[in-house]
Amino acid sequence: MTTFNVLKIGGGAGNDHAATLRNLAARIQNGERWVLVHGASDAANQLAEQVGYPAQTLTTPGGHTSRYTDARTIEIYSAAAASVNQSMVGQLSALGVNAVGLSGPNLIYARRKAAIRAIVNGRQVMVRDDYTGTITGVNASVLNALLDVGITPVVAPLAIGEDYERLNVDGDLVAANLARALGAETLVILSNVPGLLRDVQDANSLIREIVLSDLDQYERFAAGRMKKKLLAAQAAGNAETILADSRLENPLDTALLGGGTRIYSLTHQPVVFTAAD
Repeated sequence: MTTFNVLKIGGGAGNDHAATLRNLAARIQNGERWVLVHGASDAANQLAEQVGYPAQTLTTPGGHTSRYTDARTIEIYSAAAASVNQSMVGQLSALGVNAVGLSGPNLIYARRKAAIRAIVNGRQVMVRDDYTGTITGVNASVLNALLDVGITPVVAPLAIGEDYERLNVDGDLVAANLARALGAETLVILSNVPGLLRDVQDANSLIREIVLSDLDQYERFAAGRMKKKLLAAQAAGNAETILADSRLENPLDTALLGGGTRIYSLTHQPVVFTAAD
């Protein structure tokens, strides 16, 4: 039986997209089927600076961080995400991969958050003009149709809301929801850190394995964006989730062959991978 896998490559500064795409292309050419989801945070930050509307961040009382996405920012973010998407499709095409770019509104459905509780200057406030969403569903049939004919989908982190508005949604959770909807075997989330660390200042403190049922015991080690990655592992269905480093020569191979933090269910047998040729 053919298996599907999902790769999320972070959009923050310091991620090595070129090395990741080369490694992904080699694996696809070896017969594997992958859906690629990408972030766009650094591109959006740069574009926001260029147009004179700098990015702002919201932090919830629970410590989760997200982009403050007002009406102007969703326009900027959408443009930046489209640019990243087109660039990645072009790079994969140059590497011999038949790829197609998809904006999230074509396949990601979400409910706009009516209000976000955030900490501003030490005080809790309610933010009500934000265009971020909670994912409510995905159109997996689009992805299945593309994968069945050998096309690699490249998905931008945007969704369509119940009132048909564009919404900013978390890329890690997009990837997790796609993995669950596709019945993917593996979800790999590559970023600019080695994985979940016991001490964020010490790369040697990497936590290598977590049984999914024990994940809540490790949440105290997750700060900032890492909190969303643990939520993604919980949302990914039966997929084994690997949190690993993009800043390596062959980052996807390294992740699949034991690198990073592996989060898995004891009831699901993982796929055994080999290195790309």
